[in-house]
Amino acid sequence: MAIAKLDDNLKVTTETRASENPYLSGNFAPMIQETTAFDLQVRGRVPDELEGRFTRIGPSPLGSVDPARYHWFTGTGLVHGLRLRGGRAEWYRSRFTLSADAVVALGRPPIPGPGEGRKGGVNTNVLAIGGHAHALVEGGPLPIELDYNLESVARSDFGSTLEGGFTAHPKRDPVTGESVALTYEGGRPTVRYVVVDAAGRAETRADIALPHGPMVHDVGFTQNFIIVLDLPVTFQPQRFPGHVFPYFWNEQQAPRIGLLPRKGDLAGLKWYEAPACYVFHIVNAYEAEGGEVVMDVARHPRMFLHDTQGPNEGAPVLVRWTLDRTRGRITERVLDDHGGEFPRFDDRLGGQNYRYAYTAHWWGDRLSSGPAFKHDVRNGRTEVHDFGPGHASLEPVFVPRRWATDEDDGYIMSSFTTARATPAKL
Repeated sequence: MAIAKLDDNLKVTTETRASENPYLSGNFAPMIQETTAFDLQVRGRVPDELEGRFTRIGPSPLGSVDPARYHWFTGTGLVHGLRLRGGRAEWYRSRFTLSADAVVALGRPPIPGPGEGRKGGVNTNVLAIGGHAHALVEGGPLPIELDYNLESVARSDFGSTLEGGFTAHPKRDPVTGESVALTYEGGRPTVRYVVVDAAGRAETRADIALPHGPMVHDVGFTQNFIIVLDLPVTFQPQRFPGHVFPYFWNEQQAPRIGLLPRKGDLAGLKWYEAPACYVFHIVNAYEAEGGEVVMDVARHPRMFLHDTQGPNEGAPVLVRWTLDRTRGRITERVLDDHGGEFPRFDDRLGGQNYRYAYTAHWWGDRLSSGPAFKHDVRNGRTEVHDFGPGHASLEPVFVPRRWATDEDDGYIMSSFTTARATPAKL
């Protein structure tokens, strides 16, 4: 295995005082240099049919950081990629996404593209859109296009078709080839419903009036509806002036779920009263035979009430919400209470009735052993895969076998981490 440090002149200083901010210590301590490694050692066997790049991304702040002000969601984006082919792990690369803060800290020339003045790290997701890989974040900054080796190419507004910023979690409909998204920005009184076609051209189909400024991390869809999460984490810059991430729990805001027709007809938008909670991630959703909308989510009891520097307000629970469109109400059924997050499923069944979901253990305020879970959402059974003492799984990604037609006929790919002695929060 060969390792090369890409920039010998990289000089950054990052304060990591755990007593002041646990999101800067232990397993969350910043990685301050990029890495390239070839011909990685493999324990066990890599299936020959697994060919391509497995990419991950997360925040890793560069430069001088004030622990009292740092929020885990705001760090510089660091993309990780593992290239598999022919049963070999050909390379691993990590590269910073060249947002404005990274350009200054690394002393590199800025990348081209619109939106140069939009601040914030691009650090949350990597997806192929219009045939190109993009690093994504919500709240205002534009996507950053990446080349095959994960280098930042340019900021992208999808050929001048994207109005405003984008989202961390667009969802692709395997039937239509469209990707749907809900985008928000601090201080803007609306949330945009955006559709990106298979060629990577964006269209705003609706501006949903939400003047209280909810944080909308994810979107769900069915054959006929877009699911709008309007939950009580809202834009409140006046609450803690100068806070770098001014979204906090809002007891005064009633939680609700919206069903919007996919064509964007606001006259058809219908709201349903929801439990007081916060949802980062929708697993999947579909329309039942009786017309109800079924959606599975990782439900947190609250968010950014006591801990305003990261997501640590109690373990999430995997639940099924059924939206009764006739009675106008939501019913809830707990599918699993282990405490799991970062849900994935077989993407070929997006917006359709499905059976299996996969989650990672939610670490909470202590970093220790953490298994991965396989959930049978039809019968409520959960299988636990334990990685052993001191190891914790990250997001489990389902990859179908070549030519597979059955759900769950494939592989789960996941990074896992070795727990450090310093307690940390996630």
